[in-house]
Amino acid sequence: MKKLSLLLLSVCLLFVLSSCSKKSTPSPNVTGTITVTIDGSVQKFNVSATANIKNISGVNIVSIFGAEGTGSTNTIAISVVNPSITAGTTYTGVGSQVQISYTLASGAVYQYADDDGAAFATVLVKSVSSTNIQGTFSGNLNLISGTGAAKEILSNGTFNLNVVSAN
Repeated sequence: MKKLSLLLLSVCLLFVLSSCSKKSTPSPNVTGTITVTIDGSVQKFNVSATANIKNISGVNIVSIFGAEGTGSTNTIAISVVNPSITAGTTYTGVGSQVQISYTLASGAVYQYADDDGAAFATVLVKSVSSTNIQGTFSGNLNLISGTGAAKEILSNGTFNLNVVSAN
């Protein structure tokens, strides 16, 4: 009888301990990855990293966004506007097909501007579906607001993102 009581107590204790929940800090919303080298330094914008794909009046718009952390932090935003977004296609800033913005927590904003012959932006869409988009990007961005270097050079950019909205 003593062994049965001990076994029953052990099972009850195991049940109670396994049903307790641990308090943990919620992790930032990571739904994909965005990595890019900015002026020689690798940076990751994986917090709330998402893509949206919309078709408005026959024009497809891909919007990509990511942050380095939560709160006041550096962010990156990329958009591609074209009648057709297809895998294996490189989109350029010519004709406003590509826009890239890089915003620093300090308030400085860098953006590709297609009227500057020294600036450029490209996005290669490697694969695209209603649930995921993958590709690469690069660009030379100009300071358009705030204080900082006149240009930021983005290279070796990659993204692999869940599409949170598509139509």
